[in-house]
Amino acid sequence: MENKSHALVAGIFTLALLAAAIFIALWLNRDSERRVPYEIATKLSIPGLNEQAAVRYRGLDVGKVDAIIFDPQVPGQILVRMSVKPDTPITKSTYGTLGYQGVTGIAFVELDDDGTKPERLQSSTQHPARIEMRPSLFDQLQNRGLTILMQTQDITRRVNNLLSDEHQQEILDAFNKVSK
Repeated sequence: MENKSHALVAGIFTLALLAAAIFIALWLNRDSERRVPYEIATKLSIPGLNEQAAVRYRGLDVGKVDAIIFDPQVPGQILVRMSVKPDTPITKSTYGTLGYQGVTGIAFVELDDDGTKPERLQSSTQHPARIEMRPSLFDQLQNRGLTILMQTQDITRRVNNLLSDEHQQEILDAFNKVSK
């Protein structure tokens, strides 16, 4: 009888300890800071961006990505919903790009402002304001890299044409005439 009562007390203690650990974990993870919702609508690719990714304004952490969904109104468009600290100076000229952390490839949303429209952008939970998404450095390099590759192919084709068998003989003849 005594063994059963010790086992019962040990079981109750274990369950109470587990419930306390869960309660403490939930209490420590609560986010009591009020945040303002915003959306980024884009048809650009967003590789490496996940929910809970950081949102930074000129390098400072100001929020997180809440959801990434397809836009039900515009086929092929992606909506990135994020929540940002209310003191972040988001204006009508604020735009977002995709940034990457080091070599890990973990993406985050980088907000910046070109200063053309300094009026504050108003947003609410019912109607989150939309922020423009511009191509990131990697997107620009990819587009320019394709152009450079096409130009390199054109140069290679021209050099091959210049060095064809018939042109080689003409070049050698021209050198022979100059050397005489």
